Amino acid sequence: MKVPFFPVLAVALLSSAALLPAAPFAFRSNDRVALVGNTVIERAQRFGHVETLLSLSAGAGAKGLTFRNIGWSGDSVFGDARSYFGAPKEGRERLQRVVKEVQPTVLMVCYGTNAAMTSAKGWTDDPAGSARSKAGDEQSLKLFVETYGKLLDLMVAGAGAGLREVILISPPPLENLGHPLPDQSANNARLAVYRDAIRDLAGARGHRFLDLYKGMGGNKLKTGQRSAGPLTINGVHYGAAGYGVMGEAMVDGLGLKLPRNLSANDPAVVALRASVQEKNRLFFHRWRPANETYLFLFRKPEQGNNAKEIPMFDPLIEKEERKVENLRAVVFNKLER
Repeated sequence: MKVPFFPVLAVALLSSAALLPAAPFAFRSNDRVALVGNTVIERAQRFGHVETLLSLSAGAGAKGLTFRNIGWSGDSVFGDARSYFGAPKEGRERLQRVVKEVQPTVLMVCYGTNAAMTSAKGWTDDPAGSARSKAGDEQSLKLFVETYGKLLDLMVAGAGAGLREVILISPPPLENLGHPLPDQSANNARLAVYRDAIRDLAGARGHRFLDLYKGMGGNKLKTGQRSAGPLTINGVHYGAAGYGVMGEAMVDGLGLKLPRNLSANDPAVVALRASVQEKNRLFFHRWRPANETYLFLFRKPEQGNNAKEIPMFDPLIEKEERKVENLRAVVFNKLER
């Protein structure tokens, strides 16, 4: 009998249903995977579970996989959070530029939480700001889908000819943890509406769809059922246990399998995840260095000479990725004994 990677998964994780194209999904050797989205994606890099599990689900035969987490907390399909001092257009252009630098073969994108939870009147200004401020729920959803499609066009164009897979991931559900934290049932019901819209968008564009909402128990949580967790620290932001469950839900939703008898507490898995976390830390400082205003923008006359140090992260990242590859092989070798 298969033992869940995380014990809570046996209660919290429903079988996920991804609407996949005819050909089953599989990672390939030397795939470059870009993870794009808002807070739930950015926070994943801190814990390492999602990337570790996706990497192991590729199997021992797929070698040289690399992952780049370019999530941005608070981001939306409008690019509001990624812009610094200009309009959201600046943020969208920045995202396209980073995707071009990463050159992914697989693009995994997760948006929708902010849109589902925020009323139209509360959204920030952008070229469509007047439309958003006056829109009702139906119009807001339509605007979200239209803008998501435009953002995907930008990312696909930035990725170039090497891109072979685009996977749209629905937002995960929020968690009902009981008083004094709020009941997230209504928010989860709205997330289900956006989940359906993202599924339809994926189908219309010929992309894969991964139903993380259903895979992490959203259908029960929207009825007010308490979580078996806690998987989050506050009902919204997932912690270590939550990202372990999320990683398994993503593997399952893609139709992949984890190695038998895999344990989160196995020293080989722990070492692999720690190396993934270190690689993510180095890459984060490479693509989002502190004090960018001083390094590259209008205050660079003061400290712009330090910008030369940013590319120095590249060999450190490459070294850590070699370590990740070696530790991944250790896990597979151990499981084969």
